[in-house]
Amino acid sequence: MDDCLSLQCPYCGEVIELQIDGGGGAHQDYVEDCPVCCRPWQVEAWIENDDTWRATLRTADE
Repeated sequence: MDDCLSLQCPYCGEVIELQIDGGGGAHQDYVEDCPVCCRPWQVEAWIENDDTWRATLRTADE
């Protein structure tokens, strides 16, 4: 199951669509580059009790 979340890049402020691969488990931590400014995010994604995905994007220095 894949889900898509609208999030804001912590560097450039652009709203992006983050594709979550549900096959990666219920809690995921990984690095992905912004498709607009190309700077790397630290992504943390998890499934809530209501089976919806949530995610946070942090800069590399956070």
